[in-house]
Amino acid sequence: MKNLANYKIPVRSREYLIQAIFQMLFDNQIADNIIAQFKEEHKTKKVDFDLFSKSLLSIEKNIKKIESAVNSLEIKNSSLELIDKSILYFAINEMLFGELDKPVVIDESLRLSKKFSSPDSYKFINVSLDKFLKTLK
Repeated sequence: MKNLANYKIPVRSREYLIQAIFQMLFDNQIADNIIAQFKEEHKTKKVDFDLFSKSLLSIEKNIKKIESAVNSLEIKNSSLELIDKSILYFAINEMLFGELDKPVVIDESLRLSKKFSSPDSYKFINVSLDKFLKTLK
């Protein structure tokens, strides 16, 4: 993995974004409320709230398309952890509607899964995103 020291703010922003997506999926909260909460809770930290807000609002706006993409991967819902689902939502949203290059999205998703999920979940995320990429071609 690359040295992420030069990218502290975007890295932290994406980490908070995964937490926000998790919260959105868990509590079925609207993005504006979550954005306000995160801005208040993390106002003393360096966070790119434009990136954070834009991504979370995009996920909310495109949730049906993202859900459809996740369903097309034929993952058993019972075996899909909510944190892994949150990471997939981030990645699929970014690949379909975002500005990051697809390899960067995959690298970032693997990093996030290693940080937030079970030790082997990065393998599942990698296989799922590879399968999704093949559907885009």
